[in-house]
Order: sequence, then C-alpha cells, then structure tokens
Amino acid sequence: MDNINWRLLIVIYILLAGVWGTLVKVASDRLNPLTISFVVSSSAWLTVAAVALPRLDFQNKTGVWIAAVCGLMGGFLVIIFYTVLKQAPASVVIPVSTLYVLVTVVLSYLFLGEAITIKQLTGIVLGLVSIYLLTS
Repeated sequence: MDNINWRLLIVIYILLAGVWGTLVKVASDRLNPLTISFVVSSSAWLTVAAVALPRLDFQNKTGVWIAAVCGLMGGFLVIIFYTVLKQAPASVVIPVSTLYVLVTVVLSYLFLGEAITIKQLTGIVLGLVSIYLLTS
C-alpha cells in the first residue's frame, strides 16, 4: 500500500468508512455492544494480520509498547462506541465521535510542540458548534 497515492487511499477510506457507518448501525441494532465489539475487532484484526504479517518490524521497543497501549485503549473505545451506537442514531454518533480530533490537536500542541493555526482554532470552534447542533 506504500506505493499507492495518499489521495486515492483517503478517497477509498472515506467511501469505506461511510459504508461501514451504515452497516455498523444495522449490526448494532441486532447485537449487544460486547458481541459487535468482539466480531468487528476480531474481523479487523484478521484483516490487519493478513496484510501486515510479512512486513512486521518490532525493533523499536518503545514504539511497540506505545502501540500496545493504543490497542488497549482502542479496545475500550470500541466497546464504548458500540454501546453509544446502540442507544443513539448513527447520523449523530458517528459524526460526533470523529470530533476526537479536537482533543488530538490540543494534546499535540501541548505535548508534541505542534503549532495550532487560526484555521485549526476555527475548526475546533466549529467542531464544538457541530456537537451542539448534532445533539440538540
């Protein structure tokens, strides 16, 4: 996949994520949050394993530990996400859940020394407004 242009990959990502958002709501209406979390995560793991196994590199121990912590956090996030999706419409849950990027921007500024532009600050404010609009 490294040879594929990032613009094409992001278009594929957006299309797949859009279909995923619809299908996952259908599944969450039929399964309890723990069952759908298990099935989705296991299926995702198998997909990643099939693509990644021949290319794995564990030389950077810190990177491996941080990735493992991210995986643990991701497991909890999946359970929380499907619990919320069981209770609310996908048209609200999925857009609001993607606003985690606001937290990432702020934490990247505070801890990684990344700059925040006026345009990004405007995006953060609009993201907060969107939460209000989507949930009220």
